[in-house]
Amino acid sequence: MSSRKKRKLGENGVDEECSSQLGASGDTGIPRIRLHAVANKQGDKRDDVEMPLLGLGTYKFKKDAGEASRAVLDALSVGIRHIDTAFVYAGEKTEIEIGNALSSAECTVPRSELFLTTKQWRAYHGYDATLKCLNLSLKRLQTDYIDLYLIHWPGPAYNTMARSKDVIEQSPDGPFCYAKDGHGKNNIKALRADTWRAMEDAVFEGKCRAIGVSNFTIRHLEALRETARIWPPAVNQVELHPYNPQTELVAYCRTHGIVVEAYASLGGQDSGKKTWKTLGGPLSQRAQVVDIAKKYNKSPSQVLLRWATDQGHVVIPKSTNPKHMKENVEAVSFIDWKAGLDENDMTLLAELDQSQLNIDAVRLCWIRDPLKHLDFE
Repeated sequence: MSSRKKRKLGENGVDEECSSQLGASGDTGIPRIRLHAVANKQGDKRDDVEMPLLGLGTYKFKKDAGEASRAVLDALSVGIRHIDTAFVYAGEKTEIEIGNALSSAECTVPRSELFLTTKQWRAYHGYDATLKCLNLSLKRLQTDYIDLYLIHWPGPAYNTMARSKDVIEQSPDGPFCYAKDGHGKNNIKALRADTWRAMEDAVFEGKCRAIGVSNFTIRHLEALRETARIWPPAVNQVELHPYNPQTELVAYCRTHGIVVEAYASLGGQDSGKKTWKTLGGPLSQRAQVVDIAKKYNKSPSQVLLRWATDQGHVVIPKSTNPKHMKENVEAVSFIDWKAGLDENDMTLLAELDQSQLNIDAVRLCWIRDPLKHLDFE
């Protein structure tokens, strides 16, 4: 099995090999990566949209518990300037908490120094619905613009949560038999195109600095390309870790100038004991990870984050612990850990690749969605 070579960030942070990173966030040494972004309908490129390679993920914070607000303020206190959220998180409450935190007296970081990502939810696929979703997010986040706006999921919204496996297996439409009106198998591709068109117009109106996608396969990206005015998407945020390195998708994204953003870098929060048994245990407990951590006097989590950022991927680990947040900064920082992982480390971690297994085993997120395989147009 081939190893994954350590990548040094080039001018666009995606496809070039050079000896210096694009830039760094404040005094933390967190590298930043330049995103593809346009300034107007004529397609003139802008070169001022730079995304820190480390952000705070906000998935699965407790609803109405103040966790998201506290975590954002703690993250800012240790030098993190990139916050990743989504319209739907915590029953649509997380964006509100983040907005309250960023507008509070306790937040002393100017908006211009923050990089804020949120995601359009699939129930709002379509042109008008997407603009409505974006405007709601802007209101909740108490901001005039989003730095990066993503399509959260390429598939349909469902008309019920009570989906029968037997019904799905017997239906010629598979899981699409439960799709919301207008989200059917024959409509979803065009619906995504309308969603993207709305996002493009939001860029032209100054409501988004850059736009991208999440959970898109090569097939979905190629479909989007057919009608896109803004191409490529700035980012494709996907599940990515040593068990599931998404080699083919990463190669495609690099070729087209799409930054890969990894979620579930540490193994995700949705998997159970059966999955871990199939894979050989949680990533942080695997001998390769533990041995490398001891070699550098780092934690297994720090090794896993650096594995991603040394390849030029963005990471967004969730944490409510300021100590862990600081460790996350130190994991990716060119100040705290200048050299990062060496080629031998990358070769050892490549041994963890389980993508030869069936997708049920290596898919650690979206496990309850009948379209988690993403095998649709």
